[in-house]
Amino acid sequence: MRRKQFYDTTVQSVQRTLDIIETLSEYKTGVGVTTLSKELKLHKSTVHRLLTTLMLRKYVEQDPETSKYKLGMRLFEIGNAVLSKLDIRQHASPYLRQLWKQCGETVQLSIVDQYKVLYIDVLESLEKVGVKSNVGERAPLHCSAPGKIWLANLPEDRLNEVIKMIKFEPYTPYTIDNVEKLKASVQQARELGYAIDNQEYSTDLISVSAAIKNYRGRVIACVSITAPALRTNDDKIKEMGNNVKTTAEKISQSMGFNK
Repeated sequence: MRRKQFYDTTVQSVQRTLDIIETLSEYKTGVGVTTLSKELKLHKSTVHRLLTTLMLRKYVEQDPETSKYKLGMRLFEIGNAVLSKLDIRQHASPYLRQLWKQCGETVQLSIVDQYKVLYIDVLESLEKVGVKSNVGERAPLHCSAPGKIWLANLPEDRLNEVIKMIKFEPYTPYTIDNVEKLKASVQQARELGYAIDNQEYSTDLISVSAAIKNYRGRVIACVSITAPALRTNDDKIKEMGNNVKTTAEKISQSMGFNK
């Protein structure tokens, strides 16, 4: 392995940590510190220190009988999360198309990545005056419908942690600008089963969104309808909300989620 040539231009401890994880993946029944040390050409104390950190974060486990180390369940969970994100677009496609034909407005599929909404699929409205949206666009949590429904599905302690990281940037005169307003909007989303962005992120656009859950009940994506405010009223918002909620429930059920 020609690993050391990279260490001068990268963060050495990160490279070494990744080397350990990749090496552990080759040993199904686990491996000892001495073997890891020899294979990676690192001092045993360095390997032991990195393994201890990985164990604290559940990325590595130690067999209490053999004292050998192996990969932990945290990596399994992360791998499943990545697979879910990659598969959800294809899996949700027929349901999104059905919703798109039903409502005639722009339909979007999004995930939350690095505390931002990331749109991964878009079906644009065929109306002359419609909403233009692109795959790869990002939106903030506090003033987008997908962001708010994602927040609404967090446990209260986790919600408070995430809110502390939010910068309440004003995008329009209607943007939520403080914690109290955001929590009120999150509570509304919990009660309705869908979240509403009423011109908060983009003037003259209204969006509603509902959460898609996997078999564990974890939110893995959000489905949204976005329409111009000029042809949207309270009744239309309610109709859009019920439609995205129904669609999200169908996709969730098809992925094994049961209430």
